[in-house]
Amino acid sequence: MSTNVLLTGGRAPATYYFARLLKQQGNNLFMAESLPKHLCMRSKLFEKTFQVISPNENRHKYIQNLIKIIQEYNIDLLIPTCEEVFHIAYAHETLSNYCRVLCEPLEKLKTFHHKGLFIDTLRNGFSEYIHVPSTLVIDTTRINSRSEITDYLKTHHLQSDNVYVCKPAFSRFGTEVVFKKGSEIPDFLLLKQTIWVIQEKIEGIQICTYAIADKGRMQCYSAYQTNDNVGLGATIYFEPFSNPKLEAFVKRYIEQNEYTGQIAFDLILSGNDALYPIECNPRTTSGICLFPLTERRQITQSYHVGTETTMLGLAMLRTFVSKNPWKQILKMAKAKDIVWNSNDPYAFFGQITSFLYLIKESRRRKVSSYQLSTLDIEWNGEE
Repeated sequence: MSTNVLLTGGRAPATYYFARLLKQQGNNLFMAESLPKHLCMRSKLFEKTFQVISPNENRHKYIQNLIKIIQEYNIDLLIPTCEEVFHIAYAHETLSNYCRVLCEPLEKLKTFHHKGLFIDTLRNGFSEYIHVPSTLVIDTTRINSRSEITDYLKTHHLQSDNVYVCKPAFSRFGTEVVFKKGSEIPDFLLLKQTIWVIQEKIEGIQICTYAIADKGRMQCYSAYQTNDNVGLGATIYFEPFSNPKLEAFVKRYIEQNEYTGQIAFDLILSGNDALYPIECNPRTTSGICLFPLTERRQITQSYHVGTETTMLGLAMLRTFVSKNPWKQILKMAKAKDIVWNSNDPYAFFGQITSFLYLIKESRRRKVSSYQLSTLDIEWNGEE
């Protein structure tokens, strides 16, 4: 018997790929999205696509929109994929009365999303797998004078000549990450009243992991290195990366936290092969794109491991400017486009329509296209 699955976040290429995997398994798919134009809007993968109100415009009405869809179309499983996951997690108890919800309640989920609190979760039980980066949290809505911040930094032994990573506790895509010397940090933090995370800058390569878990059991796992990406943020080429210690860490973290849902980590692998987790994203990430669309899947113990090399083909064309075009062409020849689907070409062209919409609206609203892509769904710690 087929399962009726409601996905949210139709704007994201990773969501579309997730839908392809689910459709391959014989599920009936439905999509709820608040953007009027998005990648999945005309996709043939979905029985029906709904435009719902933005959760940041009216969270209560957004949840009611979802409940109406769940009831009318007999939805069995709700899978949030982008930052609307936090709004859905807020109403986890209510929504769970109607169908299964693939995420944790907000009280638990927000700890993983907060870039400072997440680091605190690493301090016990993981020393055989990872190193914990030196991390400070400063709330400039409460500490708002230069002298207070300076004293706080001195108390925690920040060196004036060392370079540190500064980022809001709730941020995304690396768009607000800056590197500052210790002496520059007090003045910089006062530019914005928010919860800041100050972290030691670790040299090495960035690795991203992704997993799906159910009650503390890892069911799917993938990892990739961030070689080709847009700025400091989104990666656009996904090649499987193998590291047994990293895989064991993710499995152990899920077990220790009895985690259910999707969870992804960004880590730095230093020159001496030490692993430093720096952020956690408790939602769909591009790691989902490493699982093959065919039945050819590697099963390690009791979970699937992503082995497919994939890419965002249109975005990869942009790398021809900054990298050797011939090398990039050879790389692209080894990868499968996560959006191109000969049986569903509307989605491929939908990403162009979606991109043009974001560009037009971002200019009208005087924000970046990155900001606009999450403005209606992002969650920054609000209750």
